[in-house]
Amino acid sequence: MKYTKELVIGITAVATIICFVWGYNFLKGKNVFTKKRDYYAFYEHVHGLQVGQPVTINGFKIGQVTEINFSKSNYGPLLVGFHISKPIDFSKDTKVEIYDMDIMGAKGLQLKPGVLRMHASPGDTLIGDIQISLTEQVTKQFVPIKDGTERLINVLDSTLRSITILTEKASLLIDANHESITSASGNIDTLSMTFNAQRQHFEDIVNNIKSFSEVLIESDIDKAVLQVDETMSSLDLVLNDVNSGRGSLGKFIKDGDFYSEMSESMTQLELLLKDMRENPKKYVHFSLFGRKGSGSSKDSIK
Repeated sequence: MKYTKELVIGITAVATIICFVWGYNFLKGKNVFTKKRDYYAFYEHVHGLQVGQPVTINGFKIGQVTEINFSKSNYGPLLVGFHISKPIDFSKDTKVEIYDMDIMGAKGLQLKPGVLRMHASPGDTLIGDIQISLTEQVTKQFVPIKDGTERLINVLDSTLRSITILTEKASLLIDANHESITSASGNIDTLSMTFNAQRQHFEDIVNNIKSFSEVLIESDIDKAVLQVDETMSSLDLVLNDVNSGRGSLGKFIKDGDFYSEMSESMTQLELLLKDMRENPKKYVHFSLFGRKGSGSSKDSIK
């Protein structure tokens, strides 16, 4: 009986210790009753990854993070250990990626299978990778917008300064030329009044032009053009005759002898007229009682 109580106490103590160890490891993300395969990956920064966070593949949980330690004493890359509790094989070039599990920034590990046919073995160190966080993605997309906005603000600021300077110069120019502007405005008013006063005259001119256009449209323009064409044809024939030396005008222009004869005749005629002016009695005989004698003048002009 005495031995029975001691046995019960011993069994209870052992069971308590086992439960404590199991509970402690369970709280740390370890299950001592589950067959596990441990793997590792190095990271320069774990971005807040904690022990006990899930390990997934295609969104399905297959394990959890078991440890995070420096690979050296107090510095250097961080070694992250995790175990796989599901019977899943993956290649040696599989990437272990730290990713955002939710918009709050909680981190987890996800496996990105590679292309090699050789499977990874428990204890292998895989390729560590980090997914760009949602915040970093938004920041990366916002940076060009921010830069563009800053450039736009600078351009607008420069434009506003230029407008301000231009406005000041315009104001000074207006002040300096106030009298000229006033005079020009008065001239414009006078011109406007003159135009209004002569408006009826302008309308009459426009009506006259319109009437003249209608007369031109109604007149026989084709007939007039035909007559002009016929006249030009006749003139062309005359010019051809002149160029060919036909007719008096053609001979006068083209025939040198004819021109010489005409020139000589004109010279003789001029001499005759001169002699008639100087000696009219040689050519005109007037007698109240008639002519004496029957002789004729023998003078001649050579």
